Amino acid sequence: MKEVVNLPIETEYRFKNEKEYKDFLDQAPNESWLQNRSLGKSNHVYIPVFITAANADFIFKTWDVMNEELREISNGVMCTAKIVALPDYPGAQEIVFTGSAATQFKMKADNHVEFDIPNAREKAIAKAFATKGNIFGRNLNRKYKVTKGGEEVTVSVKSDMSFRKEVKDEAKKS
Repeated sequence: MKEVVNLPIETEYRFKNEKEYKDFLDQAPNESWLQNRSLGKSNHVYIPVFITAANADFIFKTWDVMNEELREISNGVMCTAKIVALPDYPGAQEIVFTGSAATQFKMKADNHVEFDIPNAREKAIAKAFATKGNIFGRNLNRKYKVTKGGEEVTVSVKSDMSFRKEVKDEAKKS
């Protein structure tokens, strides 16, 4: 009869604990990740999906799109994606989060469904991750009211880092 040997299993974690994981999620995205696109009359800052996926691979031990729902809306499609992920720190439990996005069909293209449905899916996945933290671009394109020289002004955030710098600069002046 063969003897069973229990080998120690060493597991490496990206983060030491939940606080370190949450602090990482709270970081502003790297300026080099940011892209601009025009939406109507305004510019929109976003993080490309391939960067979002690379960040997710870094932050989570595992993650997967467990459920996605596609709905046709007027001349486009809406996708809602549910993601299940396991943060990469000891004792972490699976978390579930969702995101939704819509894409308008480009009627001039013969193969618009082939491109527009995956586009809506990618945007829904990116929006789901954005709900988890600033590192995924949660605060991009938001407007904040701050007091500057005793006057309340609205600051449009192009990147979290520039907003944080401006707030710190204002705090130093006070």
